[in-house]
Amino acid sequence: MRKRSELLFSLILVPLDYLALVAAFVAAYIVRVKIDGRPVAHPVAALTFLKLALILLPIWILIFALAGLYNQSNQRRRLDEVGKIFIAVSGGVMFMILLDFLQRNSIFPSKAVPIYAYGFGLIAVLLVRTVVRAVQRALFRLNIGVHRALIVGSGELAQRIAVSLVPATGYQIAGCIDSAKGAGRRMKGIQVYKSFDEALDALGRRGFDEIIQADSALGQEEILNLVTYATNNHLAYRFIPNQFGLYAVNSQMGNMAGIPVVEIKLTPLDGWGRILKRAFDVIGSVIGLILLSPVFAVIALSIKLRDPGPVFYRHRRLTRIGKELYMFKFRSMSHKFSTSPKFKGKTPEEIFEILGRPELVKEFKISQKVQNDPRISQVGRFLRSSSLDELPQLLNVLKGDMSLVGPRPVVPVELERYGDFGASFLALKPGITGLWQVSGRNDISYDERVKLDIFYVEHWSLWLDMKILFKTLLVILGRKGAY
Repeated sequence: MRKRSELLFSLILVPLDYLALVAAFVAAYIVRVKIDGRPVAHPVAALTFLKLALILLPIWILIFALAGLYNQSNQRRRLDEVGKIFIAVSGGVMFMILLDFLQRNSIFPSKAVPIYAYGFGLIAVLLVRTVVRAVQRALFRLNIGVHRALIVGSGELAQRIAVSLVPATGYQIAGCIDSAKGAGRRMKGIQVYKSFDEALDALGRRGFDEIIQADSALGQEEILNLVTYATNNHLAYRFIPNQFGLYAVNSQMGNMAGIPVVEIKLTPLDGWGRILKRAFDVIGSVIGLILLSPVFAVIALSIKLRDPGPVFYRHRRLTRIGKELYMFKFRSMSHKFSTSPKFKGKTPEEIFEILGRPELVKEFKISQKVQNDPRISQVGRFLRSSSLDELPQLLNVLKGDMSLVGPRPVVPVELERYGDFGASFLALKPGITGLWQVSGRNDISYDERVKLDIFYVEHWSLWLDMKILFKTLLVILGRKGAY
């Protein structure tokens, strides 16, 4: 809820900033061309000017993003934000003036227009952000989008952070952990717990969504336990960087009450990256479903004619944060293995035992797959070797359960194989394809697949996704390692 609220407000600012800049350019045009009685050097029709502004102003939004004006944080300092707005608007105006200089036909009817637009733009963007900030603070008072922070320590730094986390910043202090004498007196008005277990018993799993490690009085093992709990439960964890021995592939510097803090992140896919990946998934799945609809029809007909029964197969897997999903596939197994009294309700291992294939039981336990599975139908064998059985997962992607690219979807029991990296694995939605599929598919060991999945989670980028999709096409055409 906390991160969704931050992301929502960052997202809302984009169209509002754009409209504010459009209004600034329209006002500048009206003031110089319509109100000011002096003739203009380059007459430009109002509609033509508006069209140019609408086309060019998205560049300003990009400049705003590069200036950090859409970063997710309830701790934005007003003075810092004003400074960034000044730099971003100034950069946008300089870009427009440079573009006007390079054009044969002038963009502006008068040199005064960009100057007026600069002033109006500053005022309009500041006004928009003041209103948004006021709305956000009003929601904070209604307990909407609020961070509930658990502070570790009661020393000077912890006290400074506690004082800074007022409701107007979108924070509530759930409590403090410190077993030292006098902690309750130092952290006035805040419930103090002697241990993390005591805090957890009192507050419950959903009683806080962020841990702020202010003091380093705890032992390294206790600190690592806090980090492990935070990552396993997808909570934010921040610490003041005077505690050695902590490391994360993705970490982000920030400050609280003027004190530098580090936030540990499981993956770089957060905030705007998540929106970008979701947009990429929706567009890709829609295009894929449209282009491949004739293939869907042919496969469905082939399954029905060769082995009567359902065309699709649903299998329970895990998606982000441990939620369950039903993943769609074209049915590749003979229908008798799910309907015959002899096999119905049996696990794969039990079926292999019934079929007199004990060697397959061992293979399945190691890889969760077998190369020559006797349950696969003739059509299903082709579908698996060509990976066409995976196509219905485009529906899962469109629905939002999966991504085009991501870690492999696993059944709940497989999560144990990821050990301490289980939380990292569940930080992203599973994908139709992924790093392990383009790195050897079923020819690599299960442990190597786990390592590749974790690497992908910790090093995600949109460019990496595009490379994996391209390599997936090559792998499918080569039909290597699929069964």
